[in-house]
Amino acid sequence: MKTIKTILATAIVVVAAGCSSVTGLKNFTECKFKFHSVSDVKLGSIDLSDKKSYKNLKLTDIAQLMAGYAKKELMLNMNINMKVKNPNDQAAQLDGMDYILWIDDQEMLEGTMKEKVKIEANTEDKVALPITLNMYDAIKDKKLEPMAEFAFGLATDNADASRVKVSIKPFFTFGKDTVKFPSYITIGGDQIMPKRKSAQ
Repeated sequence: MKTIKTILATAIVVVAAGCSSVTGLKNFTECKFKFHSVSDVKLGSIDLSDKKSYKNLKLTDIAQLMAGYAKKELMLNMNINMKVKNPNDQAAQLDGMDYILWIDDQEMLEGTMKEKVKIEANTEDKVALPITLNMYDAIKDKKLEPMAEFAFGLATDNADASRVKVSIKPFFTFGKDTVKFPSYITIGGDQIMPKRKSAQ
C-alpha cells in the first residue's frame, strides 16, 4: 500500500483540499486487503450452499441447467469476500470500486461496484463483492458437468477458491469529481497480478 499512498498524495491535495472526506480517503490508502472466501453461490437460480455435487441435483434442477447450457447462458452468482483491515484511529471509507475477475489467471469479467464501504477505526471487516458470471465463457471445458462442479467447489468448501482472483481499484467522489486508485490491487491465489488481455 505504500506505493498507492505515495501516488495518491498529489491527487488528494489538488482535488480535495479542505474536504472532510480526505481523512477517510487517506486512511483507506493505509488499509490492508486480503482474500477471505467465496460465498452465496448460485448457478442459475439454484442455491448450491446445501449441495455437494452435480450428482446431488434434482431432475428439475438439471433440466434448468441444461436449458441454460443450450443457450450458452449458465449464469453463476457469488460473493467474493475480502478482509479489509484499517489500522488507523479514524474510519476509512470509499464510494465504490472497479474490479476485474480472474479464473485460472485468465481475465473473465470487468465491472464496477457502486456501494459505499466504511471500515471503522482499528477494525478488520469483511467486504462482499457481488459477481455475476456466465460460466459458459469462463470454463475451458464446455461440458455442463465440469462447469457445474467448478461452481460446487466454490460453494461447498472453497476447494476451487485458489483458482479465483480479483483485482480492485477503489474510488472516491468529491462532488462531481471521482478519484481512483492509480492501479489495481490483486487479491486471491498468490496475489500476483496476471497479464491482462488488453491495456487498461
